[in-house]
Amino acid sequence: MVEISTLTAGRLSTPARERTLQSVVAAFAVDPLLRWVWPYEDRYAGCAGRFFGLLLDLRLMGGEVWVAGGGAAVAMWDPPGGLYTLPAEDPWPALHETFTAVERERWAVFDAAVAVPADAGPYWYLGVLATDPAYQRRGLASAVLAPVLAAADRTGTPAYLETASATNVAYYARHGFIPAREVDLADGPRCWLMRRDAQVRCG
Repeated sequence: MVEISTLTAGRLSTPARERTLQSVVAAFAVDPLLRWVWPYEDRYAGCAGRFFGLLLDLRLMGGEVWVAGGGAAVAMWDPPGGLYTLPAEDPWPALHETFTAVERERWAVFDAAVAVPADAGPYWYLGVLATDPAYQRRGLASAVLAPVLAAADRTGTPAYLETASATNVAYYARHGFIPAREVDLADGPRCWLMRRDAQVRCG
């Protein structure tokens, strides 16, 4: 049985936060999108650490962060309507200043290509799902997905995510997600926007 816990803002400085971030950076080291943005090893580690660190901290502040295995696996979600709490000052411009012009442009191209439709209504957004490569294929990712997917089913709320991995498309399909859009980025990877409609659970 997999033990699941939530990370909360009060635990930001604990080893669990750092362990979780390490898992994410390691998991995405071979991701087609991330390596298109940061193809060089000397750029990837630092940039990905800052990028995912901000995503994690924002979700800890105002979203949902579920972990298993002491941070070996994590699911980071934005709730319907956006983060519950936002920082007083937008942190993204300062982070973007640490990226090169090419890196910023590639992120902008990706974001535009897989943007959720403006008329989608309220939805859960899975911003990050990651498992430390040493702990994959043990059911940890499914475990950290389950709580929010169950909540979405209870309220009849859809969920969205993006991926640049065909393997992940098949994985997410097993959890009820279907491709809503497929885009080939110029000189970059193929990307998918996926949607999951709420599922009726019997019993």
